[in-house]
Amino acid sequence: MTFRNTFVRIAADCPESAGIEPASRGGKKPVHLIQLELLRSAPHHFTHESLVVESELLREPPTGETRAEILSRIRSKPLPCLRCSPLAKRYGWGFHFDDDGKIGVHSAGSASYAKLAADSRLDQVLAMRNKRAS
Repeated sequence: MTFRNTFVRIAADCPESAGIEPASRGGKKPVHLIQLELLRSAPHHFTHESLVVESELLREPPTGETRAEILSRIRSKPLPCLRCSPLAKRYGWGFHFDDDGKIGVHSAGSASYAKLAADSRLDQVLAMRNKRAS
């Protein structure tokens, strides 16, 4: 799913009120940390698909698989929407998708997050909850 002109806000039950950086585990960076680093280093450069491809290239050790082969493998199954990303569900990061579907990341509690959350020209969607509503 590709969003355009949309702001994905943190989940209603997100435990963080400001964006925090996910920790590495066992010396390996989790994919959501790689994606956060990519988005912070190049705001509005990546589409959802290009973000997934680039993070896959950085996460996996080189296997000889070409970028085209990785892209084909990724396209062969549905991509998880960024609404279910741990960044928005657990770590306090919102995603802004511009007119071209390129993504910027914003820490909850920041001025840029508040501005985007108040922008009536953007579709406003919440990240998926961590737990079922009771």
